[in-house]
Formats: sequence, structure tokens, C-alpha cells
Amino acid sequence: MLQDQDEFSDVTADEQNNTKTFVYQIEKMRLLLQVPIERRNQQICQDIAQIAGEIQFLKQYKDKPNFLDLCKHLFLKTYNKREYIFQQGETGDAFFVILSGSVKVFIEEPTEFRNFMQLKEIAVLHKGDAFGEISLLYNSKRTAAVMAAEKSDLIVLTKEIFDEYLNKDHKQEMQTANLNKLLSFLERVPIFQMIQKSILVQISTKCTIEHFPSQTILIKQGTEPQNMYIIKQGCVQVIRKTKFQCGSITSRDEIIKQSKDLFYDIDELGDYEVFGDYAILNEIESDVSYITSIPSEIITISAFNVRKILTMDIIQIYKQQLKRYPDDFDIQYLHEEKKRWNQYRRKLVRNIDIDKQNKKGFNHRLRLPELKTKELSPPINIMDIKTSDSKIYFKFLEERVSPVADSKKKISQLTQVGFNNQIIKDLELSQAQQTFQRKLKKLQYKKY
Repeated sequence: MLQDQDEFSDVTADEQNNTKTFVYQIEKMRLLLQVPIERRNQQICQDIAQIAGEIQFLKQYKDKPNFLDLCKHLFLKTYNKREYIFQQGETGDAFFVILSGSVKVFIEEPTEFRNFMQLKEIAVLHKGDAFGEISLLYNSKRTAAVMAAEKSDLIVLTKEIFDEYLNKDHKQEMQTANLNKLLSFLERVPIFQMIQKSILVQISTKCTIEHFPSQTILIKQGTEPQNMYIIKQGCVQVIRKTKFQCGSITSRDEIIKQSKDLFYDIDELGDYEVFGDYAILNEIESDVSYITSIPSEIITISAFNVRKILTMDIIQIYKQQLKRYPDDFDIQYLHEEKKRWNQYRRKLVRNIDIDKQNKKGFNHRLRLPELKTKELSPPINIMDIKTSDSKIYFKFLEERVSPVADSKKKISQLTQVGFNNQIIKDLELSQAQQTFQRKLKKLQYKKY
């Protein structure tokens, strides 16, 4: 029992000694860093370097030949509880290492109300932790807000000193970090190649990577997307639900109106392709649904962050490259053209067969000639239709698609698809839901 008490006393004594040493070092560092830079001599710089070399982040640089010079340019700044060190979106001008105390890191998160946001706490940093380097490394704006959780002493390096002493080493250290991997991927996305790197850095810090099983509905037709999606690996179907006008047409303006809901697979997206951006940047409801056709790894970024990070100049250029799909009438017209072409082809084949039979019958005087199919006329756009096996390609879409649907992508194939009842149910919003969404949208617009 006495031995246990002795051991406990030793541990307690060690802890007390460590605490005293810690407090002493902080107080000494505080006094040293208060000495103006121009008045710091060799001994003062060595004392700063000795204490700085024991701080978690700075100890990795203590064996560098220029570490003493670095320590000469450090200075101290104290923040009170709940005081902001910097706000999200500000220009980065300094790098921070926590000498004592702690800080909380927040990011702005969108709410269900347009243009309203809330702060979400994502991390708490303590003594020895460093922060603020991302905006300095990439010359971008602050990607998060940092607030003192208690009274805290921070060692500060200005951007100029950071660039001179730490930038190169820190960039090499980050080459294998997740941020650089994600940034490297975004730089290879074709539509992002017109965006400068500092903006892409901000985008990459707001991205999350998620895995979705097949048949997952990511965006429903008739809803405003909450996220923009970039396919890292996988495949996504673009589905259009249309009120199909059953019947036949003789021109683009003459359709027998008899509605029927049909789903059409109008596109298939793969790696490095982006979707949801058209509706987000134009602030409209999506006119198609997006569904994973295989298990997919997809990068997401909230609509709120997309609108906040991209400048108006970038948005205008970006909009010119956006993909837009044909509307209901164009799909209806394509369907009817395909139907008329198939009818024409069947009639043509039948008449060729009749010619052969008539010739055979005439030569052998066995029977009277059969009558050919009447009104054998080609479809409206036969010169614009190319056939290959069972697939029909509609070249005329580029010229004939309506002005409202200024398509940047030629639709290569129009395929009617079928889904199970659950998928169809998930795709279809009730009339009450749509009405509620429109009312809420009007209220939000009126408020601003």
C-alpha cells in the first residue's frame, strides 16, 4: 500500500513539474516574442528557437539551416474567447501556430432557406496545432472561419515569411494529402479547365466524396438540386419523364393530343463529367433525373458553395459550356420521326418483296401481280437520319431542337426505359409537394 502511494506521489510530482515547465516556457516565449524583430540578437533568437523546436508543428523544421532566421520573424498575438482569428472568404495574410489555448474551426453551411447559412463546427485545434496554410499555399481565400475557444496565444507568421521559409517544404509535404489528390482530379475535369487554380482550391475544400449503389436517384426531375456532382468513377443515367402525346404527326405543329407518361434514357454520363450545374447556376428546377446505373464514386459540392465561390465572370463563361437536353416537344418529335422512319422502311421492304414475287409470278404465268403499298413517301427528315443496325441517330437535332433547349450535346439515341414501381414512385413528386415547393420559392424570392 505504501509502495503504491509512493508511486502515485511520484507521478503527481512529475505532472506538477511538467505543468510548471510548460507554464514557464509559455511565459518565456511570450516575453521573447514581444521583443521587436529589429532588436532581437543572436541569443534571443536561439532562446526562441529552443522553445519553438518543442512545439508540435515547428519541431519538424528545427534541424533546418534557416530555422534560426525563421524564429527571428515570429511574433505573438493573443485572442480572447469567441474572438475570430479570421472569417471564411477573407484573403489569407498569415499563418498561425497555437502556443496556448484552443480554437474552433467552422465552415458555412446552407440551410433550407435560400441565401441563409449557418456555421458548422468541423474541428477543435489545441497547443502545437497549426492552421491558415491553405490560402497561403494557393493564394486563395480563407476556406473556413476560426474562432478562439478560450483565451489563446498564437504564434504568427506573415505571408511573406511563410513563403520564404515554409512554403516549399509544406507543399512537398502536402503532395500526398487528400486535398492535393482532389485538386489534381478537379484540374482534369474538362469543364473546370477554364477556372483558375485558386478558385479550384476553394472548391476542393468544400467537396465530399461519397459512394452510391446502383439505382440511386441523385436528382429528381422537377426539383432544384441541392448539390453539384462530379463523377469520379462510375456511370449515371440521365432520364427524362415526358407527357407523351400518343398518335401520329404530319408536321411539327400537328400532334394528336393524348397524354401518357413515359421515361426516356437520353444520356449516359461517365468519369470526369459534371451534372446538376445547369439547374444550380440558372436557379431553376432540373428538367431531368439522374440515377446511378452502377455503383459509383461521386464528388459532391453544395449548391450554396458553388454560387458563393464562383464569380459572375466565371459563371457567364461556365454557362456557355453547359450541357442542355431537349424538351418534351423535341423528344416527342424525335419519337414520331423514328416511328415514321420505321414505317417507311417496312413499306419499302414489303414493296421490294412484292416486286420480286410479281416478277416470279409473271415469268411463270402462275398468278396476277400483287398491288404495292400506296402512299409510300419518305419521312419528313429522311435526309437527316442515319441508320446503323438497330440504332437511329438523329443528326437533325442540332438544327431542329427548339431555341429554349439550346443543346450543347447531340442526342445519339432515344431509348424508352422501364423501371420498377418503386423507382417510378421515387421519381414522381406529388402535386402537393410541387405546389409547396413553388410557394416556398416565391416566399424566398419576395423576401429578397
